[in-house]
Amino acid sequence: MIAFIAALNDEASPVTDIFTEKNKTVLYGKTVYTGKFYGKAAVLAISGIGKVSAALTCQILINAFCPDIIINFGSCGGADGTVTPLNYYCIDKACQYDFDVSDVDDVERGYIQEYDRVFFTAQTKYAGFLRTATLATADRFTNKEADIAAIKKMGCSVCDMEGAAIAQACAGCNIPLYIVKGISDVHGSGVQYEQFEKNLKAVGAGFPAVLKKIIENAGL
Repeated sequence: MIAFIAALNDEASPVTDIFTEKNKTVLYGKTVYTGKFYGKAAVLAISGIGKVSAALTCQILINAFCPDIIINFGSCGGADGTVTPLNYYCIDKACQYDFDVSDVDDVERGYIQEYDRVFFTAQTKYAGFLRTATLATADRFTNKEADIAAIKKMGCSVCDMEGAAIAQACAGCNIPLYIVKGISDVHGSGVQYEQFEKNLKAVGAGFPAVLKKIIENAGL
């Protein structure tokens, strides 16, 4: 069983449109599709935006379906010119750049005590046809210079509102995870929200082919 998580319907619908034997339900408030994705047993949940919604959705899927692997996919922003709009990247590791207890514990920004780490790793094997990127996650859609500076200081080139929370949930449950992101907007290339609105559907349309290739390469 492959479990997919996307935050928005515009990201998810190109994938669910390909599902066969499709069934739609609501599970703990989350829209969930089950069926087959290119012949593979699959479930897809639309999490909604933000870290809590993403982690909750991930845990719901783990508890309800016991997936062999989870694939989080969706749009994200670029922090600098090293990434390109409408291109797709496989995330090697992800952190929560808005999690900061450094004033209390004298630790790095993003450090999660119970896991003794800042970054949670994701799978990149079988996705060699994609460039890799390191992801920073926070509960905000940001164009603020201070946020961009923090993201870049942590060695990240892309940012979203879900990925690192899903990575933490998968780490806690020892479930393999891929994070695949399409760039909808890049800092310094115009008004980010306008870029996001313009590119979201185009980014979503490319995911079925990208996800299919990873699954085929991995022999899932």
